[in-house]
Amino acid sequence: MPEKMKILVVGCGSIGKRHLRVLTERHGVEIAACEIRREIFPEIQAIGDQIVIFDNLESALTWKPEIAIVSVPNQFHHTVGIQCLKSGVHVLCEKPLADSVEHGRLLVETAKEKEKVLAVGFSERYRPSFQYLENLVASGQMGRLLGGRAMVGSYNTLLCATTDTRKEQIGSLLLDYSHEFDFLRAIFGSVKDIYCVGHNLGKRKLLQQFPTLAVTVLRYQSGAIVSVHLDYIQHPQRRILEVIGEELTVELDLQTDTMKIFDWKKDGYRVLTFDPVRNERIRAEHQDMIEAVRKGTKPRVTGEEALLVQEVIEEAIKQLSLH
Repeated sequence: MPEKMKILVVGCGSIGKRHLRVLTERHGVEIAACEIRREIFPEIQAIGDQIVIFDNLESALTWKPEIAIVSVPNQFHHTVGIQCLKSGVHVLCEKPLADSVEHGRLLVETAKEKEKVLAVGFSERYRPSFQYLENLVASGQMGRLLGGRAMVGSYNTLLCATTDTRKEQIGSLLLDYSHEFDFLRAIFGSVKDIYCVGHNLGKRKLLQQFPTLAVTVLRYQSGAIVSVHLDYIQHPQRRILEVIGEELTVELDLQTDTMKIFDWKKDGYRVLTFDPVRNERIRAEHQDMIEAVRKGTKPRVTGEEALLVQEVIEEAIKQLSLH
């Protein structure tokens, strides 16, 4: 019988605690948490009394984890990830890969040097609805892709945050919603041109980012043109992904996990409804990482692929700072 896999969660804010909750339901694993804020230890202990808790990474690594899930603030992804990789630990890093392309590249290079798995937690890619859309595209049923749009309107991300680190970085809005750029890379491929504008709008005191609204236009190597609208202003939260093909157009409402499929040859549209349970996506992400480590399979989003997403976001942020 194989030994239990040791999994360490580094950083126990909102996302870190979700990883811990899902891991406690899994058989065949031992779980540890690393969190420097000792005042939240009771919250971790309440998730499961089997969780071993450390208050510093050096001590946590002496526990000899096989996988580390890095869910610290963005600017620490590369330092924590590199320390884990250099200690011989495979890394599942929460999105985005890092706070810059330079730091993301260091992570990728270290994983390659140490021959360790580096996967990135774009958990939205495990949605059955998105996988259905990917299959429609891959099968050719949509025809040649012409363009589309991604839209998120919400300030809920800030409400869930347990630290103020986002306020310190220009363009954190784009990093927060890096899922959208990952969606688009998976569907449309490589980006050729990027244009981004942003502004601070809205009256809520909560909105302390720059910008609170950003629109990015992406032209892909295929010629497809896509707009990405992101803001912290709208309420209630809205989130839509639309892909336009020569044969079919698909509109996916990611809030309700409802898909509309429009066929150019027919009137009206078909409606498909999927299961939006978030923990199922996290569970699938964990399984994917475990299989990558134990069986040598390729994780759904590798460090190299996440670096391509980071490059698009960084170029958009560079342009954004000019407006």
